[in-house]
Amino acid sequence: MDEVIDWLLAYCKRHGIIVLTRAEWPSSYVSTALPDQRLILYNPNWQPSSERPFILAHEIGHIIDQDPPAYPCEYVSVGEKCESSGNRTGIELLLQYSQTQDWHFKTPENLMQTFGIPQTFRADAEWVLRHQFQLMK
Repeated sequence: MDEVIDWLLAYCKRHGIIVLTRAEWPSSYVSTALPDQRLILYNPNWQPSSERPFILAHEIGHIIDQDPPAYPCEYVSVGEKCESSGNRTGIELLLQYSQTQDWHFKTPENLMQTFGIPQTFRADAEWVLRHQFQLMK
């Protein structure tokens, strides 16, 4: 999956998104996007490691969509809306990468397994696959 991460990092560079990482961050440190600064704090040590491509794509999605930063005191529905937006845009990016590899996904399960998308985001993966031809840029 290093190739996917490299592709996502190159995407960030081309689009003026800064990605900061620290080797000393613990595996539990949650990656964060700061859209107003076009900055992502990405944890390269996250476990499980299979989720790393999706996590980085998800954070890039927040930057693209200019989602407000999530705070613990927000209403759940607002937080869920922004997270779903980040998920969907992130999954779209992963599908763009897939096209460069000539990979095609017929089921959400294949897509989710390939990029470490957690089962809790299945609805977002299904939505993107249903709309992929309309969404691809």
